[in-house]
Amino acid sequence: MQSGTQPQLDETGDEWTPERMQRFFEVREFLLREANLLDQFELERWADHLTEDVEIRVPVRVARDAGSDRPEYSDSNHHLVVGHRDLLERVARLEKEYAWAENPRSRVRHTIGNVQLGEVAADTVEVFNNQVVYRERGTDGESDTISARRRSRLRETDEGFALADRDVFIDHTIVPSRNLTLPLL
Repeated sequence: MQSGTQPQLDETGDEWTPERMQRFFEVREFLLREANLLDQFELERWADHLTEDVEIRVPVRVARDAGSDRPEYSDSNHHLVVGHRDLLERVARLEKEYAWAENPRSRVRHTIGNVQLGEVAADTVEVFNNQVVYRERGTDGESDTISARRRSRLRETDEGFALADRDVFIDHTIVPSRNLTLPLL
């Protein structure tokens, strides 16, 4: 997946066959379960649904003039690029009591919408969705709201779907958060 431009969905021409509808509902259910695991801070269980070659990218949004040919998102600058090993290390670190990024632990809520299937292959599915993530920390009412468009590639495994690849296109040019911790993705 190329991270420089936000995905524009083309008409795939695929008919809504019973099989495609079934796949859509399976994918949607995966995204909702994933959001629930992140909301509940069940990061180890969330990590169980990652492929060993997973990569998550959060490219920087570029402010540009109207009519500019520059892409909306940078190809070379990212808020975050993490693979499987780094994700597992982050999960382990966030589970510890002294993890400053999540101490006190955030209260997080994902809202997932506009789920659309992209390319569907034998063992992989490309899916697009919007999300709004609300996070509140501490007791002073400090909160973040981050909206984004995501493009994910899910791979079918014996246990169901696993996340193989994801681009998170944050709508903000300046991210309104002190940190981009895993539950926000």
